Amino acid sequence: MSVKRSLTLTAALLAGLGMAACSNGHKDVNALTVAKAAVGSKPSQVVDDPAQVQAAVNEALNVLEGPLALVTFEKTNNNVVLRQIATNGPYRTWTSWSQGTDRRSVTTRNGMITATRGLRNDLMSSDVSQTLSLVSSRSSGNATRIQRYLDGENQIVEMRANCTISRGGQSRVQVGVIDRLTVEMTENCQDGDRSFRNIYRVDGQGRIVQSVQWLSDFYGLAVLQSLRD
Repeated sequence: MSVKRSLTLTAALLAGLGMAACSNGHKDVNALTVAKAAVGSKPSQVVDDPAQVQAAVNEALNVLEGPLALVTFEKTNNNVVLRQIATNGPYRTWTSWSQGTDRRSVTTRNGMITATRGLRNDLMSSDVSQTLSLVSSRSSGNATRIQRYLDGENQIVEMRANCTISRGGQSRVQVGVIDRLTVEMTENCQDGDRSFRNIYRVDGQGRIVQSVQWLSDFYGLAVLQSLRD
């Protein structure tokens, strides 16, 4: 992904994420349609009805206990309401709340995606400790990000990117039952000809509550937002 396209996408995605409003006792998630339009959805493509997305979020919040999140994948053009199914120290594993036997999952560390399972070209593991330390403390600095993927021949390939983290302004995140003042942290990364930008909105406790993260060449960007933590 080019630097120009990355900048345009992340700016548009987070502009959309900031458009949430109240609905049925929970903060609206209609911004997800805006986010998907920003990454190039065409009229001929199937795009989730924002009312259906909101209904799914409200139902999950009403019938389930514990942490919930919402993820939107740029290139596959779909939204998934996630429920936490396991923890391992600081790591949380999430899967679709409406698919009881779904073997697809996303693993995060303080809101930062570190692994996937059951998806194509899975992110097998990540070393994001340097980035996470800076982002969580809302500090600027430099970091190395390592991501390991499963290729088409079931071999592990490694991406090692040099990243610069910078602190931006404040914004309020109001999605699901989340209502917090956050600071926007930006991570600009370079790995040879590949460049990408991640944006995190971090609350006063150092928790990432909303983000746009580059997942892989196959999936592109992922918009991840906490609905309840």
